[in-house]
Amino acid sequence: MTDIDQLRAEMARMTKAVANLAAQLSPWISTTEMCARYDCTPKTLNAMERRGDIPWRVKGRWNRAEVIEWESRQTV
Repeated sequence: MTDIDQLRAEMARMTKAVANLAAQLSPWISTTEMCARYDCTPKTLNAMERRGDIPWRVKGRWNRAEVIEWESRQTV
């Protein structure tokens, strides 16, 4: 691997890390992020919401603080 390839790989890792940090700072979680979080499809996510397996969304998104708080109560 050349120096340029190493720099490109490092830049890609840093870009991904920044994107992940920005997502964590956002007060809202999208359907895509929730699906990734629970490793499921949007249809399964809807079913989980109806069963009470996850918190209800507000205006199509989930409040990040509420989801984190809910998850922490589930693991206790």
